Amino acid sequence: MGEVQPHDDPGVNALVAVTDVSADPQDVAGEIGRLLRVIMEALAAQAVVLQAADPRAGRFTVLDSVNLDDWSDGMHNAPLTEGAAGQAHFEGTEMEVDQAGLPGALREAGYRFAIALPVRTVERSHGVIWVAAADPLADHHLCRHAARVGAERIAGLLEQERLSETLERAMAQILEGDERMLGRIGLDIHDGPTQQLSVALLEVQLLEADLDDEEDKGAVLPDKLRPSLQRIYETLGGALQEMRELIGHLRPAQFEDRDLPEILQIAVRAFEAQYGATVDSEAIGEFPDARVSLSQKITFYRILQEALNNAARHGGATEVVMRLREGPAGITMEVRDNGRGFEADDVRRPTPGNPQARFGLFGMRDRAQLLGGSLDVWSRPGQGALITVFLPRWRAAERGRVSPVNA
Repeated sequence: MGEVQPHDDPGVNALVAVTDVSADPQDVAGEIGRLLRVIMEALAAQAVVLQAADPRAGRFTVLDSVNLDDWSDGMHNAPLTEGAAGQAHFEGTEMEVDQAGLPGALREAGYRFAIALPVRTVERSHGVIWVAAADPLADHHLCRHAARVGAERIAGLLEQERLSETLERAMAQILEGDERMLGRIGLDIHDGPTQQLSVALLEVQLLEADLDDEEDKGAVLPDKLRPSLQRIYETLGGALQEMRELIGHLRPAQFEDRDLPEILQIAVRAFEAQYGATVDSEAIGEFPDARVSLSQKITFYRILQEALNNAARHGGATEVVMRLREGPAGITMEVRDNGRGFEADDVRRPTPGNPQARFGLFGMRDRAQLLGGSLDVWSRPGQGALITVFLPRWRAAERGRVSPVNA
């Protein structure tokens, strides 16, 4: 007999397949499904089920499965493990399970043998993988090792998803907290400085009325008094108008109840009403909540607000184009204006020697980077400005979903 080549050895093939790193790093669900197929083939099994552990509920939920598409809905919805047995498999090591120890759903599907592979990282347990068949499973040491490596890789992917979800929740809480704070600031401005400015304007009006009465009685007023009062009146009126605009800018947009294009249209309409400029806006994509998180909605909305405000106040723009596009990797928003423009290369982060740097631009960039995105600025004097924002695609948690996959 000749020497066995690596590609003829099922264990080597399984190890090669399970350590393949060519998959799309963003497609976590697809990679988990691929690894489950590899584990099933390595052990010559007929079915494999990944059960994710929910420590809060103290039970497992079927997260993904292979070759179980012929199960009934009742079997899909029924937990594979029950009580202490499930907890033992969750905490334990790789286990051979005979028919008596099989979960009820696997027995009902006609399987007599199974292996329970723990899905663990150093930090925590994420669940268990059941590999089942009607006949004894392969015991080739490399095949078994490949199955364990596959379980470890799946654990790493689940940990990656957990960390991503934790980060998203943290970012959402931070940004929601910012929105609540902005709302409170708006109310404080309305109840404090805005009311005081209104009273000051009224006092100036009453003073002018008193002066009119004095002039009717023959009093001679200083020549500069009327122009000075008029300047005071205009200054107070301008400050009051800016306060009201600021209050509108700080008002939350009810992010939870609207999709992303609708939220951005709120900012567009407010800008058009305030400055009399026109915005040509277009959204290309579906933007479902499963792919757009709350923190992303808030971030795009606030960046658009700032970009539109800069275009009008600093650039004197009369026309703005806003394009929103959803792609495989994430969402891109472009805001282009016909304003005066500026030298983008000269815009640096504010320093003691550069007090004129644009705080707004860096605030927008910081918002994007907080969510793992980016913000680029292009501008030339006399050629307007272009703001490009990208936020990576967000995947909502899908735990609890049963998604059979044909092998």
